[in-house]
Parts: sequence; C-alpha cells; structure tokens
Amino acid sequence: MAACYSPNPQAGSPCPDGICPSGLVCAAATMTCETSDHDAGADAPPPPPDTLPAGCYGNGLVTVCPVNPITGQQQLTITNTQTFNTDSSTACTPYLLPDGTSDSDFCVVAAKSITIGTTGRLNATGAKPLVLVGSNTISVAGTLDVASHRGGPFGAGADPADCTAAAAPTGSKGGPGGSFGEEGGDGGTGAEGGLPVPSGPFAVQVTTLRGGCRGLAGAGLLPGAGGRGGGAIYLISTDMITIAGTINASGAGASGANSSGGGGGGGGAGGMIGLDAPTIIVSTSARVFANGGGGGEGAGGNPGNAGNDPASPAPPAAGGAGGAGGGGDGGDGGTGGDDPRNGGNDTASGGGGGGGVGVIKVFPPRALTGSISPPPS
Repeated sequence: MAACYSPNPQAGSPCPDGICPSGLVCAAATMTCETSDHDAGADAPPPPPDTLPAGCYGNGLVTVCPVNPITGQQQLTITNTQTFNTDSSTACTPYLLPDGTSDSDFCVVAAKSITIGTTGRLNATGAKPLVLVGSNTISVAGTLDVASHRGGPFGAGADPADCTAAAAPTGSKGGPGGSFGEEGGDGGTGAEGGLPVPSGPFAVQVTTLRGGCRGLAGAGLLPGAGGRGGGAIYLISTDMITIAGTINASGAGASGANSSGGGGGGGGAGGMIGLDAPTIIVSTSARVFANGGGGGEGAGGNPGNAGNDPASPAPPAAGGAGGAGGGGDGGDGGTGGDDPRNGGNDTASGGGGGGGVGVIKVFPPRALTGSISPPPS
C-alpha cells in the first residue's frame, strides 16, 4: 500500500532556523516548534507579512518603509561621540508602514551600511524609540547607548504612555522599582510599618517597540526621585548585524532621600533591544543589556545614597546603601540572572525597590552567544 509522508515538523520538533510550518511557532526559549504564541513565550509578536513590499525592511516586531530609497552613497559611520534626539534630529528619515500609511512613532535612521567604530559612541534620547536600518550591514564595535542615566538624559522612547503606574507610596515608604520585562522590586516600609509598596505590572505581551517604565519617587519629606526607564533601540539589516561593542538600554538608578523620614526612589526598568537580520554575530567581547537601575536609599540621620546605573550585563546595579544612618537600603536592579530586590525596611524610612529588566528580541528567533541580559525572548 502506498503511504504519504509529510516533511513538516510536528510540535516539539527543533527549529534551528526559526522557521515552523503554518499553525506552529518557533519558541525562542527552547528553539522548538510549538502550537501557540503562549508556548513560544508571552511576548511573541504578530507574524510579519510573508512578502515585504519593495523598499520595506524588518521581518519581526518592526517593519518600516523609508520614503527616500536607500542608495549606495548612504553610509553612516560614527567614530566619535554623537547624540541623536529622536524628536528633532535631521538624521531621522520619514517612513511609511507596509500598507502605505504614514507613521511617525519612531526615529528611523537608514543607510546602506551603518558602522559604529571602536572609538564611536551613539547616544539617543527623546520620546521616540530609535530604529536603525542598514540595507546591507550594521556593525557595532563601539557603544550604542539608549539607556537612561541618573542625573542625565533619559533614553530614547523611555517611560512610554502605556506604562501602568503603581500606587504611590505613603508615609515614609520607599518607591517601587519600574516594571517592563518583569516586575520591579517593592518599596520598603518606614516608621509607620505596614506593607511594602508593590510595583506596577510587567508587560505580559510586547507588541510594539517601546522603552521601560520609571520607578516611583519615595514618600515623606524630600524623598528620592525614581529612576527613569531605559530607552528602546531596534536594528534591522537585510544581511548581517555584528556586535563586538556595547548596546545599553538599561534603566537609571534612583536618587536617595534627602531628609529624615523620606523614602528612597525606585530604580528604572530596563528598556528594549531588537535585532532583526538573517545573520547576527555577537562576539565574546560584546555587552548587550537592558537591566534595571538600583533603588535609592531612604534617609535617616543623613541623606540616603543613590542607586547605581547598570554598567554591564552583570553584576546587578547596586541599590543605595551605607549613607543614611537609619534609612532602608535601596534594592539592587534586575538582571537576566537576578530578580530586582525589594527596598529595605527601617524605622526611619524605606528604601526604593530595584528596577526590573527590560526586553531583548531577536528575529528570526535563535540562541545568541556573548554577554546578554536579559536572555532574548
């Protein structure tokens, strides 16, 4: 009797190329074909169109179609320090969506090739996330920074409107850390005791490019300010993305309180990094991270110390500690290997919670080597 054979893999079969038959999706965590977006991870985006219109780029979470065609003369090479404001930079090019409608949610910078050299640094700030499109290649040997920094500028696309704020702390409690890829740490309690201050919810589904959420300020007299959330950066190449340097989309550390009875601020949540290319090479020297900022220390007899900004994929950004003489310590920020810590409790004031990690997306889904935090989802 003749038999029929189907070459399509079944649920649970490996998908090393990130491709599964209709009705199945490739789970980033296990690199196997599964039956639903839930099995592939709660953050699975809508599938991209099967065929992109000419002049459009991106097969994952973001697809853009620059109005001005990319030519061979358009080369972007950065060998010094440059800052793009995504709301006003002339480097941002107008673009359409694949259906032909106009859009302006992102700052899109497009060129034949984009290179950040070993001595180069690109900082991006502003309300809009940054999208880099290389119709040939993108290389990051230097630093690409969309992180927020305590006392400095906030990252591009940080603190978006769709962040769900936590309930504000009261009395002398610390502020909770910001949430995005996971919940931030709770704010610690102060003189009034009671329950810690819970953080806002994390993003169960990520369906658009966006930054992380800020931590809340502490309560009481002259409390610490919350850290800003990390920004958002998305790289698209039709050929190859190579990373030997640093991509940082982390949240900022929070401020410590300045007066006895003031709670420390909560650390900012990490933002978002997206990588979309047929070939993605992350070297062992590379650092790709969207970690949470450290929470601020509550004030006691002295002002509390600020939480730290994340400086690398690991260890966690430390919360503020050791300066207050009675205030609760700030919680450490989250990393891919460590959950954010809750702010410390103290009879004078509470410490701020650490910020949660952000989100890293890779299209097509695959495992990557190198130092990456949190792991791609």
